Amino acid sequence: MEYKHIEQSRIPACTLDEQLFTKLWDIFSQDGEFLWHAVVGTSDDLLGKTEAEQRPTQTVESLEQLISLAKTLPRIDQITLTVEVPDKGTMALALKNFVPAGGKIIITGQEEAWVNERFDACLELFLARKQTFNTLIYTRLGFGVIQTAIPLSSMFIFVMLAAGLLIPSDIRHSQWIWWITAATVVVTLRLAYTVSDKMIIYALEKYPYIKWQAR
Repeated sequence: MEYKHIEQSRIPACTLDEQLFTKLWDIFSQDGEFLWHAVVGTSDDLLGKTEAEQRPTQTVESLEQLISLAKTLPRIDQITLTVEVPDKGTMALALKNFVPAGGKIIITGQEEAWVNERFDACLELFLARKQTFNTLIYTRLGFGVIQTAIPLSSMFIFVMLAAGLLIPSDIRHSQWIWWITAATVVVTLRLAYTVSDKMIIYALEKYPYIKWQAR
């Protein structure tokens, strides 16, 4: 069914808890019966190198199972939740705790007022649990610093210093300069790539996009 109205927004990095899911279900059930489907990811691949269809997930069949699974997992890889309210609209929530980490909410419906009310109510729950610093880390600028700027600049300085100390001056000023330059570029990129992966893993472990928090 094609709906006329749509609202969507990014969900910030946040903590999850039992109260959040209970309140979401209250919003979903305001119009009575609804159909829903939820999938929780259980992968430990923080770098997102595994293809989406190959990442291990678990489908949950009740709110109690969803809460229980989220509580017991050492780390939530992702959560996808879709809801359909007959003759009203749909609500979709997606949270990813691996590269590229992020969250999104999309609500569509026949009536603009219905869409706006459900959108505001759902988003408010996540905004109340927003982790500001974590959210900044996973913006395009913040993640670019972690993924590219710091690893590349630090390894460039390291390789240049190492080359200056280890390669004699007469060789550096000979016809070998072009080979030395090419080698330092390759080494810099290779080391930066390794450092980048380690920094991303550190960030996702210390500042996850989503994390269960017992209250």
